[in-house]
Amino acid sequence: MINQYAYLNARVSILAGRLFPEAELMALLNQPLSSITGEDLDADHSVIEQAWLMRMLADFQVLVRPLSGRVRDLFLYWFHKRDIANIKTIIRGKLAKLNAAAISKQLLELGNLSALPIQELLRTEDIGELLRYLETTPYASIARQARRVYEKEHQIYSLDAAIDRHYLLGFVQRVQAIENRELQHFLPLIQIIMDYFNLIWLLRYRFAYQLSAAETYYLLVPKSSRLNRRVLQTLVELNNFAEVLTQLPEPLYSLLLDAENILTVEKRLIMEIQRIAQLTLTLHHFSLAKAFAYVLLRELELRRIMAIVKGKQLNLKDDIILSGMTSPIL
Repeated sequence: MINQYAYLNARVSILAGRLFPEAELMALLNQPLSSITGEDLDADHSVIEQAWLMRMLADFQVLVRPLSGRVRDLFLYWFHKRDIANIKTIIRGKLAKLNAAAISKQLLELGNLSALPIQELLRTEDIGELLRYLETTPYASIARQARRVYEKEHQIYSLDAAIDRHYLLGFVQRVQAIENRELQHFLPLIQIIMDYFNLIWLLRYRFAYQLSAAETYYLLVPKSSRLNRRVLQTLVELNNFAEVLTQLPEPLYSLLLDAENILTVEKRLIMEIQRIAQLTLTLHHFSLAKAFAYVLLRELELRRIMAIVKGKQLNLKDDIILSGMTSPIL
């Protein structure tokens, strides 16, 4: 395996060395905005984000170059969550009755790593037509489920939930398709990612959106060994946020017991994802999971840098910027 992926191993080692140590990332709070972004001080946040994203795109293309088959499909599918973000942006733009040009300015430019016919989607008349057009793309299964939900409920949060759930189901299917010798290295990362999504979605849908236990459970993806089908069925029946935290299995119980709200839960889970990704990157001599861990850490780093940039543009205090540096991973 090491010989087969010797190039990838070397590239991951080089790129991992460029990740910001925590102290250097925190030091960005005290640096001028221009030194962080390399852009004009008045540049739009989306322009700055796009510039940083292009750097990450270049690195990602280097990593997937030696991959093939199911492993390549897995890495590309994970990256395609940015296509999912663009789909949601177009949907929200159409709901707000923005024209195509205005929506286009809000989209991420993904180059040849995108599987979306952006211009065709922008030209659709409404959300129904947009979802029907998506059924002709590689996202057909996601689009079909989303369209059924939207035609039934016409609620944006239900549409978002359907898109996220079916994207994640596709990710799990691709993880399960890789060879067992590689899968064992992926499992700690996949497990905490699945725990993150299922728990955040459960708390949000059940207690923020006030959905029923049955409606909430339907929107989850019970594929983790910790938050499995049986555990999730129990948790959705509970009456409040605090009760759910007391019934979590370890190590989630110890990690989250004193969390005060969903934002705190999300922050701690993302920190745990970061910790496990860092361990995977550091401890393995080499596995494909090491490359995936690097991708995760680079994405989390980009989100934190963008939070600092936005906070500085808004002249926010450091403590407020720090509180916003943990953002969702989907």
